[in-house]
Amino acid sequence: MNAQPAAPVPGPLFRLLGGALYCIYAILATALMPLLAAFLVLRPRHRALLCRFIPEVPQCASRPIWIHACSVGEANTARPLLQAIRRRWPHIPVVLTVSTRSGHALAGANPEGAIVAWLPFDQPWLLRRFVRKLDPLALGIIETELWPALLRSALAREIPVVILNGRLSDKHWRQYRRLRPLFRPLLQGISGAVVQTEAYAERLRQLGAKPEVVFVGGNIKFNGAPQPLDPGERRALLMGNGFDEPDMLLFFGSTRPGDELLAAAIWRDLAPRFPNLKLAVAPRHLARLDEALAPFDGPLLRRSRILSGEQSPAGERILVLDTVGELARFYGIATVAIIGGSFYPGVEGHNPIEPAAHGVPVVFGPFMRNFAGPAETLLECGGAIRIADPSDLRATLGSLLEDPKMRARMGAAGREAVRRNQGALEHNMDALAKVIDASGPAAS
Repeated sequence: MNAQPAAPVPGPLFRLLGGALYCIYAILATALMPLLAAFLVLRPRHRALLCRFIPEVPQCASRPIWIHACSVGEANTARPLLQAIRRRWPHIPVVLTVSTRSGHALAGANPEGAIVAWLPFDQPWLLRRFVRKLDPLALGIIETELWPALLRSALAREIPVVILNGRLSDKHWRQYRRLRPLFRPLLQGISGAVVQTEAYAERLRQLGAKPEVVFVGGNIKFNGAPQPLDPGERRALLMGNGFDEPDMLLFFGSTRPGDELLAAAIWRDLAPRFPNLKLAVAPRHLARLDEALAPFDGPLLRRSRILSGEQSPAGERILVLDTVGELARFYGIATVAIIGGSFYPGVEGHNPIEPAAHGVPVVFGPFMRNFAGPAETLLECGGAIRIADPSDLRATLGSLLEDPKMRARMGAAGREAVRRNQGALEHNMDALAKVIDASGPAAS
């Protein structure tokens, strides 16, 4: 991780503009709060988010380390980081905040020793209250959660802010770049940023972060990759969900709108050709479960109903993984894993590391910018195949199902690539340690 040359400090006019824009932002955020509250009240599915107006602030025995992870993806990324924090500073409390219902459910089910709490909505008074009461040693923001009131509230109390496993996708970059005068004074104050790629590092510098605090450290998701299933565990997972050892399983993970239609069309073509073929579909957002299941004909086996005892396997060939937090483990029983959100524009892909860690061949589409680094790593080693157009997916999957040797080569190459790239955690921990260990007696 090489430091960059120092950046010029913004002039007083630029800082004045940034302050004026923040005032405008604060006024707009405050004005929108009643409308947001009304929206949440009228949407029963989202009412849990009302907690984010005045969330309960965790009571800690001493000043905590504060880690913020927005939703499911960031909460999964946080797991190895939280484990490392507990090992390095076992006496310091850790608070993990989240912003979404799914993220809160996942974090609460496996908190890794952290106290899980809601992050307030990005309104200055809400954030000032939360930060003042929590009084953390440092704030670690995972990936892309750059909110003006969050940053300003922490920096105003001289709380070090570190961006961990940072990334600025094309979508976020376009949004942040338009508001650069607002973000530049805030990002000038952060203490560190460890980002996944040099492209992300350059974008963060252009937004205003001082070059000397921005480093390229790789992707923690390689460290958070699941352990391959042992034979007994794999067999139990297969048998408990309606599969037999000889079965082949196409696994469409983290599907988004359009992916299920594609999966259903491919399934109708391939199912008659491969009598022992099964299909698993894991929608990314369970709120759209009915929409996701509509394209599929025939009986469906739902994982949630297996767990509740409402349904038992009875020869169904399609499994729906409609639970939270199980996808990474279920990839271990796949024959081929297909990454949702990558075949049509708008989402930019999901995590290909999880199936690769199990030694499972990975297939994804052309839209993988959110995981560009891991995707390129797997393509270069031969552990993944990129499909240029959704219409090509059927032929590629058919070829893989017919060629067990090719599947074995791809699986072994992907698993080895994951093993080789598991150094990002240490880089991120080093950046966090610089501010924690400098905090004096509270961190000693």
